[in-house]
Amino acid sequence: MRRPTTPNWGSIMNFRVRAARAAFTTSAFVAAALLFGTQAAVAGTNDSFSVGTTGGGCGAVDFVDYGPGAPGGGDNDDYLVIHDYCGDGKGVRAYAWLSNDIIGNVYLGARNNTNGLAGAAVVWDPFKPYDNVLPGDRVGIKVCLFNSDNTLSNCAEASRVSADG
Repeated sequence: MRRPTTPNWGSIMNFRVRAARAAFTTSAFVAAALLFGTQAAVAGTNDSFSVGTTGGGCGAVDFVDYGPGAPGGGDNDDYLVIHDYCGDGKGVRAYAWLSNDIIGNVYLGARNNTNGLAGAAVVWDPFKPYDNVLPGDRVGIKVCLFNSDNTLSNCAEASRVSADG
């Protein structure tokens, strides 16, 4: 009867070390991909900006590059918040545009905040049909006060080119 050969412990240990290194490297790569993949919306440049109505700033609209979004909806990328800062009986209307070389200049609509000074700000995501604001896109916003017969006043507007989407 032949005696079984002794295993080559050096090659077995070498295999285990290589397998452990491969598992660690793969785990580190996956962890980095998940971390940077989930942080993509908040990484880079904060492209947020605001514009307020003229003559006292009773109304304002904020473009939020990344933030808490609508209450209960979780964090959101690219949306507007419409504020009414005065108890003057007027509402605040926000308008939005998006433009780039592919879609041209697209009017996204208007939304009102008629909640008054004591009411909540209005969160509006007019960019949702376009999935996201991309690097190089120009975001345009306009804000006006309006009264009960829909007459606009104290309008102001601003636009910015997004650095990183």
